[in-house]
Amino acid sequence: MNFDSVVHAWWFVGLDVVGTVAFALSGITIARSESYSLFGAFVLAALPAVGGGLVMDLIAGRAPVGIIDQPSYMLSIILVVVAARLVLAFIDYARGRLLFFFDLAYLYVRAQQTITTRTLLVLFDSIGLASFTVTGVLTAIQFDCRPYLVWGPVFAVLNAAFGTILRDVFRADAHNPIMKGSFYAEIAAIWGVLLTAALLLLPPSTHPWIVLGALLGASALRMAIYRLGIRAPMF
Repeated sequence: MNFDSVVHAWWFVGLDVVGTVAFALSGITIARSESYSLFGAFVLAALPAVGGGLVMDLIAGRAPVGIIDQPSYMLSIILVVVAARLVLAFIDYARGRLLFFFDLAYLYVRAQQTITTRTLLVLFDSIGLASFTVTGVLTAIQFDCRPYLVWGPVFAVLNAAFGTILRDVFRADAHNPIMKGSFYAEIAAIWGVLLTAALLLLPPSTHPWIVLGALLGASALRMAIYRLGIRAPMF
């Protein structure tokens, strides 16, 4: 794996887009459940998707920052918000009006009853968390932020969790789960350390498998912790 230009590699951009879309969907889920406006939904989608990455890029000295260097990130957020609004508006209109789409509307209602907003949030956040943990570590290595075992995990946490914290602050959520008990940023830190160490110590031929393992491991750990109800250590 060539770390000199990794942030421009197609798979790196792809990972970032996956994480961006996942976090945007988590924001849309909140906006729908809490009756935000279309603009409010865009803000809730954008903050976790690009907020942490912007801070990380500024610290790393990346110029231009990722959201300008790769317009696909912001375009992805816009497309996800618009597409979700159109789909939801169509389902709302079709429900009880168009018999042809009655089953679709019925399935949507049933899904709302069986899959809670919290479950959807954790699912989308776990995907975004895993993707952004990996890209955060790789950004630290490419921009030579030493020591790597410090800045790799720090960038993983910034990229994966800081934007979500901003989203909760914007919502005026006094609970702010990431800061008060939710085992979330700690996952990015743990996998940030493991991924950084593995990339530095193991041969380049293993790097793709290491990245894949980190993606699956971070996502699975987030889902498992949610299912088991494990809380972060309190201060």
